[in-house]
Amino acid sequence: MPSRVVSSLQPLACNLSSSLAALQISTSVGAAARLPTERLAGSLLSLRRSQNLSKQPFRIASLHTSSPLNVGRKRKPPSNPWAVAKAAEKREKVRARKEELRQLRQDAASDPVVGHTTPFLEAMDSKPDMLPPIDHLVPATDAHERQEAFEKAIVEERLGRLNHYLQPDEVKMSLARSKALEDPPLHAVTEKSVLQGKEMHLKATAAMNRILSLGNGSSKDKTRANKTWCVETFGRHITDEKFPQPKHPSIASNPETDPIKTPRVGRDTGSSEVQAALLTMKIRTLAKQLETNTHDKMNKRNLRVMVHKRQKLLKYLKRKERGGQRYQYVMESLGLDDAAIMKEVFI
Repeated sequence: MPSRVVSSLQPLACNLSSSLAALQISTSVGAAARLPTERLAGSLLSLRRSQNLSKQPFRIASLHTSSPLNVGRKRKPPSNPWAVAKAAEKREKVRARKEELRQLRQDAASDPVVGHTTPFLEAMDSKPDMLPPIDHLVPATDAHERQEAFEKAIVEERLGRLNHYLQPDEVKMSLARSKALEDPPLHAVTEKSVLQGKEMHLKATAAMNRILSLGNGSSKDKTRANKTWCVETFGRHITDEKFPQPKHPSIASNPETDPIKTPRVGRDTGSSEVQAALLTMKIRTLAKQLETNTHDKMNKRNLRVMVHKRQKLLKYLKRKERGGQRYQYVMESLGLDDAAIMKEVFI
C-alpha cells in the first residue's frame, strides 16, 4: 500500500478509537443512573458497616422494655420516711406469712412411702410385750394372797389383738363357760373347794392369755395377725354398712332386665383398699429394714415396685369412688394424701 494512503488513514483510526471510548463511558454512566436508589443506598450501607466492623469489635445492643425517655433518668429516693418504714414492714409480713405457709404445707405433707402416723398404723406396728411365765408370777404363799396376785396380774395384762384368729369376746365367753363347768355342785360346795376352783380358773385365764398373746408368738404369727387386721378394717363385708356403695345409673341400664348382682360370700380380701392396706404393711416393714441396710439394692427395687403398685390401686379407687367417703377413709387410715399417689415417687 502506498505511504500516501497510510498517512491519510491514521487520523481516521484515531478519531474512531476516541469515539468508541466516549460511547463506552456514556453507556456505563447511563446504566448507573438507571439503578434503583434503594439498591445503591444498601450497597453503600453494607460497605460502611464492613469498614466499621473491621475497625471495632462486634457489640450487642441492650434491650429496654421501658420508655426511651426513662432510660437515662434516675429514680428519686422516697422522701417520706414513714412510707419507707411502712413498705418495709409490709414486705416483712408478706415474707413471714410465706414462710409460715411453706412450713404448714411441709408439715401437712405425708411421706409418700410410709405415710404419717395414724392409729391404724400404730396398732399394726405395735409389738406386745412378752408376758412372764405363770410359775414365776407369784410366790408360793397363802391361797388368798395368790388369788389377789393372779387377779392383779390378769387385770394389768393388756393383750390387744390376739393370735390364732381369735377375738377377745370369744375368749371371754369360753372362759366363762369353762368356769361354769368346773364349779362343784351345790351339795358339795365348801370353802376349800371354792378357793381351789377360783385359783384354778385364774391360772387357766393367765395360761390362755400367754397362749393367745402376740407377744409370745413368732414373726409369722404377727404378720398373719396384721393381715387379718387389714381385712377386718377395710374389707367391704365390714365397710359396706358404714359406706354404702353409691349408685350411678347409666342410660343403657334397666333395673328390670339387668341381672341381679351375686351377693358377697365370706370376707373381702380382693378389693382395692384391702390390697393397698396389705401393701402398706409390707412397705413399712421393708422401709424399716432398709434404714439399716442401705446397700440392699434388690429390696430397694422391691420397695419401689410395691409403692408404685399401691399408687395404681389407690388411683383406681379414687376414680371408682369419685373421691368419696370410702376413699377418704382409706387415705386417712393409711396416712397418705393425694400428692403421695398422684405425683411421681422417687425412692
